[in-house]
Amino acid sequence: MLVWELLLVILLADFVSGFVHWAEDAYARPDMPWLKKIAEENLLHHQRPRDFLRKTWWQSSYDLMLIGAVVLLLASWFNSLTWHVVLFVVLSVNANQVHKWAHRNRTENPCWVVWLQKTCLLQTPRHHSQHHRGNNDTNYCVLTNLLNPVLDRVKFWRVLEVLISRLTGLQPRLAMK
Repeated sequence: MLVWELLLVILLADFVSGFVHWAEDAYARPDMPWLKKIAEENLLHHQRPRDFLRKTWWQSSYDLMLIGAVVLLLASWFNSLTWHVVLFVVLSVNANQVHKWAHRNRTENPCWVVWLQKTCLLQTPRHHSQHHRGNNDTNYCVLTNLLNPVLDRVKFWRVLEVLISRLTGLQPRLAMK
C-alpha cells in the first residue's frame, strides 16, 4: 500500500508540474502584464534551453517555494498535513531543479542524480529532449518519464486546449504562430 501511495504522490506532483509547464508554454505571452516575465523566460528557454542552468536553485524555484509554503500552511490549518502533502510539496518545489538536471549531461550532474535518471526515477535528458523538438508541444511533465507517453498518446494537452478555446475563445500560443 505504501508503495502505491508513494507512486501516486510522485505522479500527482509530476502532473501538476506538467500542467504548469503546459500552461506557460500554451498561454503565457510577453504582452500579458501579469505573465510578461514568465513568458519571456519561457520563450528564451525554448530558444536557448541551457541558459537557465546559470540560475541558482533560489532564482529558478523561489516562486515554487512560496506556493509550497502556502500549501503546507493551508494543509496544517485544515489538519491535513500528512507525509503525502509534504512529499508532494518537496517534489513540486524542486520541479525546476529536476528540469535543470534533465538539461545537463552526466558529467554535470551529481552521481546520485545520474543514478536516479538511469533508474528512471527522475526524468532523463533523452526523454526531456523530446519536449524541445519541433513545436515544444509534448513531454510537459518534468519529474519522471512515466506520464508524458500516456498524456501525449491520448492528446491530453491538445484536448484541453480545444476545450479552453471553445469555452473562452482563448487560443494557445502555438496556434497563433
